Amino acid sequence: MNSRLLKKFAPICLAIILMAGFNLAQIQAQSVIDSDNDGLIDIEEIKIFHTNPYNIDSDNDGYNDYLEIYHGYSPRHSTPIKLSNLDSDKDDIPDSWEIRLKTDLLNFDSDNDGYSDGIEITNGYNPKSPKPEKLKKLIKVNLDEQMLTYFFNNIELEKFLISSGVSSMPTPTGQFTILDKLPIKTYGGNGYDFYYPNTKWNLHFTTQKLKYYIHGAYWHDNFGQPMSHGCVNVAYDKMERLYNFTEIGTEVEID
Repeated sequence: MNSRLLKKFAPICLAIILMAGFNLAQIQAQSVIDSDNDGLIDIEEIKIFHTNPYNIDSDNDGYNDYLEIYHGYSPRHSTPIKLSNLDSDKDDIPDSWEIRLKTDLLNFDSDNDGYSDGIEITNGYNPKSPKPEKLKKLIKVNLDEQMLTYFFNNIELEKFLISSGVSSMPTPTGQFTILDKLPIKTYGGNGYDFYYPNTKWNLHFTTQKLKYYIHGAYWHDNFGQPMSHGCVNVAYDKMERLYNFTEIGTEVEID
C-alpha cells in the first residue's frame, strides 16, 4: 500500500520541490538585481534608500544615487543636502544613521511598536524589532589619529576629529564607562589659567586626580590637534548628537 502511494504521489512531490527551488532562485535573483545599474540593488532602493530603482539619478541632479550616498548626500533631493543633516521622517535621528542601521527613513517607527526610532535608539533599544531588545553602545577615541567614533550594535554611526590632552596633561587611556551626563558645566576659573563657562554637553568618563569629560568646546577650532587639559574636546556641531545618543553606562575605549 505504501509503495503504491509513493508511486502515485511521487510526481506531485517532485513538482512541489522543483517549484520551491524555482521560487527560491527567483527570490535570490531579485535580491541582487540592479535595474538602473547605479550600484544599488533594487530591493535596497525601494526599502532603505527610497530611491527609484529604474532611474540612476532619482533626484535628477546630475549625480547617480550610489555616488551621492557614498559621499554622504541625499539621493532624493536635487539641492545638495548632507544625509547627516536630514531627518526625513522627523524621528530625531538623521537619515545617515537610518541608512547605516537599515531602518526606514520615511517611517518614524520602523518596527511599528509605538515608539519612534529616535526614542528607541536614544534608550538603547533595537528600532527594527517590536520586542524590547537592548543593543550595545560604544565610544572609541584614537589619540594618535585624534579621532572619535561611536557605534550602535557594532555599526559605526559617526566619526570626527577631536582634541585630546596636550603632552603635559594627557588624556587617560583604557576602558571606561560614562558615569554622568551634565548639560552645562564650567571648566577652570579661580586658581586656573583658563575659564570656560557654560560649556555644553559633558560626558564624565573617569575620575582620577581630576574628573575627565568628553565635552563640547567653543573656544577653539583646532580639532585634530591636542589642545585640552586632559578632556576630549569635540566641536559643538558634533557633540550635541553624541551627548543625546550616549547613556550612563555607555562603554568608552581610549587608546
